[in-house]
Amino acid sequence: MIRAVGRAGPGLALAVVLLAAQGCTSWQGGVAGFLRNRAKDAMECADLGITISDRAQGCFYAAFMSAVPFGYGEVDGTFFGLGGGDFGAMRIHYRHWGLGLIGREEVAWGNSIWDFPEFDPDTPDDRMNCQGVGILGFVTPPYDARPAGRPT
Repeated sequence: MIRAVGRAGPGLALAVVLLAAQGCTSWQGGVAGFLRNRAKDAMECADLGITISDRAQGCFYAAFMSAVPFGYGEVDGTFFGLGGGDFGAMRIHYRHWGLGLIGREEVAWGNSIWDFPEFDPDTPDDRMNCQGVGILGFVTPPYDARPAGRPT
């Protein structure tokens, strides 16, 4: 029995290290703080909800892991649901275009549950994620807020 545990020990230690390293691992706040950060990481994996705006807008855009962008979209409105790592009703701004080898994305989320600062879509700053996408977009200036997303 002790021999079996001794052989499994390094494997178990490796599993613990790999599981603890997922996401933005922070033990600040103890186990509760760690679990709260894991919940926020999970909320950033998908956006699910509806967007309402005061004027007609549209988006037909896909970026395929930011490597092959196609389409165009521009949306400014209020998002209701789970999005941008938050839940509730929040301001949203998308402006994307892609031509396969090169493209550009601007994304910003406003406040809801988590206290993120407001943004101005006409004045990009650190509250708005702007990035080049596509093979040429990765290496073409301006070099700005990559990788996508907001730290938790």
